[in-house]
Amino acid sequence: MFAVLFLLPVGSLVYLYMGRTHSRTAVAELEMLGKVTGFQLKNQQNEPISPEILHGKVTIVNFLPKDLAAAKPLADRIGKVHQSFDDTDDVILLSFIEIDTTKTLLERATQLGIEDHTQWYLLGTSAVEWQHLANDIYHLPNPLTGVAMADTSLAIRKLYDINDNQQMGRMVEHIAKVIPKQKRR
Repeated sequence: MFAVLFLLPVGSLVYLYMGRTHSRTAVAELEMLGKVTGFQLKNQQNEPISPEILHGKVTIVNFLPKDLAAAKPLADRIGKVHQSFDDTDDVILLSFIEIDTTKTLLERATQLGIEDHTQWYLLGTSAVEWQHLANDIYHLPNPLTGVAMADTSLAIRKLYDINDNQQMGRMVEHIAKVIPKQKRR
């Protein structure tokens, strides 16, 4: 009787307190690293993508090398994040790739395993634009290992290392904290 009347309520309160503390810690880790500013590129469906389209959504950004063999493992890692949020309309994934012509983007997206063309956009750029976006817009010191998360107001909130499982897991937690409350697809 003592366990039901005393230990169960105390245990529940401790559990709730620990969860609240964990949640506050996750939110406190988010920074303000700048705002996503003007660019307009075509995606694999030949649709224009710009920051205006991203407003109101959490955006996950990564950069892929031109070489398909080197790009595939990075796309696979981002694909796992995509699977975590595949049932929501409020998370968009942008994968920038250096490519000579946007005519081959759909084929390249297929080769990289990008099949959800409404949530995961492959955006082709020139080498100069790719570097500009990575360094000046998304503030990634190493574009080939960096992933950026921007919140619904287009503020870049955190950078992650794509090869670090712990950081990628933490990114999923951060996305869950900043994603708007919404209905699932």
